Amino acid sequence: MKLPKNFISCDWGTSNFRLRWVDTDTLDVLCEHTTDMGTKKRFQQFKSQSEMKQDQFFAAYLKEQLKALNIAEDNDTIIVASGMLSSSIGMKELSYAPMPFSFDGMDLSSEFIPFDSMPNVLLVSGVCSKSDVMRGEEIQAVGLAEELAHHESGTLLLPGTHSKHIRFEKGTFKDFTTFMTGELFEIISRHSILSASLEPAQWKASFQNIFLEGVEKGLANQCMPSLFSIRANTLLNDSPGHDNYFYLSGLLIGAEITNLQRRDETVFLAASGIYNTLYKLALASFLPTDKIICFEERILEKALLKGQKKILETYAE
Repeated sequence: MKLPKNFISCDWGTSNFRLRWVDTDTLDVLCEHTTDMGTKKRFQQFKSQSEMKQDQFFAAYLKEQLKALNIAEDNDTIIVASGMLSSSIGMKELSYAPMPFSFDGMDLSSEFIPFDSMPNVLLVSGVCSKSDVMRGEEIQAVGLAEELAHHESGTLLLPGTHSKHIRFEKGTFKDFTTFMTGELFEIISRHSILSASLEPAQWKASFQNIFLEGVEKGLANQCMPSLFSIRANTLLNDSPGHDNYFYLSGLLIGAEITNLQRRDETVFLAASGIYNTLYKLALASFLPTDKIICFEERILEKALLKGQKKILETYAE
């Protein structure tokens, strides 16, 4: 198979779906289409019907959404799909590739799936260690490998619903740990007794001190005994809801990164927007500035596409 001039990037996560028509050489996005039809919702729809098999049901949605890209039919077009599409709630479950894996992505698992009525799919699986799993983040890691290669070792930090800390050394991703930081924040802020004490707000510099107070408690392994203090402060001291909101964020992020303060290594932060702001502040509370490297937005935007291209190149002649 020759490397196509363009490919279709499919990033199908648990909650969202995204297609991008990509120039293979430059990785410029020529057009894009997104929906909120994550694999979880699509799988629920699959379970409620009996006419189609699971792979057919997911392929049918993928085929329909391809129309939104409005691209000409081309026999050489390939869909490179990563994320939850290779999971048990996706199109076809693929086994995880074991850790460690190299920067070039050659150790990752993938499967070429031909179709008659739409472009063929190159389905990429996830990665597992002895005690952890991930699907999707490993492709981002491979896409960032070129930037990481300038350093002997370190930890790549990918914040999110399920944050990943991926340790690397000498061109190899060695191990990783998952932290349910984003999901815990969502559960606590929406469905716990603390929800009445929290008020979402746009970030302002005036929230920095209260956020760092939370970080300090989290770093000191005081997250659990500090949680209910949010409720108590509201009742006893009328603590503002937006202050509590960022204090909780600091608590959870501090608890997540506590192990990093015990390692003398560089942390590479792959985050944008509010994640970049908060994690950078939290890391800077105990790491010197030369030990924190934040990737520019332009690098993060192409990380997944770079990773997918590397997988595609393993199938090229």
